[in-house]
Amino acid sequence: MKLSLKLMSSALLTATVLSFASPSQAKTHRIIFANYFGPTHPNTLMMQKFKEDIEKKSNGAFKVTLKPNNEAGGEEKLVELIKRGTIQIAIVGGYIKNDEPSTANIEQPFIIDGWDHAKRVYTGNEEIHKALDGQYYEKTGVKIAGYVVNGFRQISSSKPITQLSDFGTVKLRTPLNDVFVETFKALGTNPTPLPMTELYTGLETGVVDGQDNPWATVKEMGWWEVQKYLLNSNHMFSPSFVLVNDKNFYSTLTADEKKIFDECMKDAIAYDWDISEKADAEALKFLTDKGLKLTVPDEKFKADMRKACEPVYEWFDKNFPNSKEFREFVLSKK
Repeated sequence: MKLSLKLMSSALLTATVLSFASPSQAKTHRIIFANYFGPTHPNTLMMQKFKEDIEKKSNGAFKVTLKPNNEAGGEEKLVELIKRGTIQIAIVGGYIKNDEPSTANIEQPFIIDGWDHAKRVYTGNEEIHKALDGQYYEKTGVKIAGYVVNGFRQISSSKPITQLSDFGTVKLRTPLNDVFVETFKALGTNPTPLPMTELYTGLETGVVDGQDNPWATVKEMGWWEVQKYLLNSNHMFSPSFVLVNDKNFYSTLTADEKKIFDECMKDAIAYDWDISEKADAEALKFLTDKGLKLTVPDEKFKADMRKACEPVYEWFDKNFPNSKEFREFVLSKK
């Protein structure tokens, strides 16, 4: 009997040692998570939270390398790298419309009224995926895991814009995206597509007079150093897409690993929304403290901008599937 107990104890001890040893013997999933935002931008802080959480909760089964601030390339490069599986997670914007046109519908001007409205549209429900994602996964093998905040797009410029006619005096940089070109043509400016990586030099040398991006991005990218004026236009609310390579990465995870990954991603996205509105206000204060002059449009200027952009909706409806349906979805969340 004593011998039997001794053998049982030895067996239990061996099993325990093996169970503790197994995590170190398990496959380590190495993740590259990239974006093109600055080091203290909310989307970069979101990446840091995801890294800390998943490495801790998985007991090291996931190892995450962060590449913010264009370290892995600009937006167009990130989209290509994640489709190849060279990187596993990326935060990008509307450039993915080149693979799935319906995703362009996020950039329709003046359809989001404020932060609470944006949250109701982009968080807390699966309806948004049905309304927006289209066939992106089927075409690319990449999942849209969720939406984080780029923010309300505003305008910085070297010349003041205080009324609609002032748009005609500036050459405004736009992303490499015809959605922005059409919007700013409607507003009366001269839109000039330019990669973000070339924008600082373009503003500094006068290749362009201004640009449109959320306040936090203007602050993080240092464009305020070569700009004098700000326009609180709120002309678009831009979410960013969190992309996850499925074919070469996510589909290879076990059910338990997927659960940890999904929980950490959900928490990181919620954190991004929690900090973004405050960061937006803080960035605007930073910019005005640096001496940039802010114009807040009066009701007439707002109405003039909205009226000028009405033809853009017709252009969307002709060029992008489900455009009208997406506008109706957004309006239903007011």
